[in-house]
Amino acid sequence: MDSKIKLVIADDNLDAQEIMSTFILPIEFLELIDVVDNGASLLEVTINRKPDLILADINIPKLNVVKAVSSCLEVNPNVKFIFLTAYQEYAVDVFELNAVDYLIKPIKKERLYSALEKARRMILDPIQQAKKILTIQMNRNSYFIHFHSIICIERANRKTVIHTLEEIYETNESLDSISKRLNSDFYRTHRSFIVNVYSISHISLEGETYLAHLKNYPHHVHVSKRRIKDLYKEISYSSKEP
Repeated sequence: MDSKIKLVIADDNLDAQEIMSTFILPIEFLELIDVVDNGASLLEVTINRKPDLILADINIPKLNVVKAVSSCLEVNPNVKFIFLTAYQEYAVDVFELNAVDYLIKPIKKERLYSALEKARRMILDPIQQAKKILTIQMNRNSYFIHFHSIICIERANRKTVIHTLEEIYETNESLDSISKRLNSDFYRTHRSFIVNVYSISHISLEGETYLAHLKNYPHHVHVSKRRIKDLYKEISYSSKEP
């Protein structure tokens, strides 16, 4: 896949088509490749143009959206969906069908952008992450650590310590230097800590100190008060929960 996400809009409402197209135009990581107004056309464009992401109204005509989505997934199992509906109660039926999110009409720009950012992370980051390796020097040896295996990184005892489930690595390289070589899955929570946001299980407040606890790992990461709100945003972007 190239660096842009190929997007299709599926909605039979011309005003909705125009609004979403206008909202999407300035987003650099998206390429709007088609706009369709029914389920049959959606399936056709999925077969012929292989989009990465589809913004689909639940009530598009000619082909039931559940059948349309199921058929699209048969020909393109990796395609993701953001569903649009005027009725929140109808969202449950389709939310499990590779749904990144669902949006209630009328669509708000900020809510759409939040959903699109979730989609970007789900579609692009795993591909980019699989290619990313952090190289460090330790005891005259070079170690190659895959980004996805890194749980957190901390500065302790004048060393930078990299925690993975398999092993702990130490290097003399500064935390600032390492942070510049990481991708968007990692967040600097504190002057002494970087965390992989996908590794966080929960956040607690102990006294006046925020702690990010890690999944299946007996360690925690300190979070400064001025960064706690941004960390919550990072976690929400990495989750499929709306």
